[in-house]
Amino acid sequence: MLHKYKPGDNVSAADAADLSSLLERHPDSAAKIGMGIHHFEVQAADYSSQCFRVVRPDGTWARFSYKACIAPSV
Repeated sequence: MLHKYKPGDNVSAADAADLSSLLERHPDSAAKIGMGIHHFEVQAADYSSQCFRVVRPDGTWARFSYKACIAPSV
């Protein structure tokens, strides 16, 4: 899913629903989600890669790794 978008793109509503469920599994989900989710975007990251970021209703945002969401808890 990540690579069907380019940095700066907003994620579609259908993909946002999946990302919302995925983000709930992040170890820091409460901090990442904060006051809620307005939308998701794709952002350029280190080493010519890209990542997702959650944008909150107040315009603040947080990057997150989908890998952290799917990693087994220890």
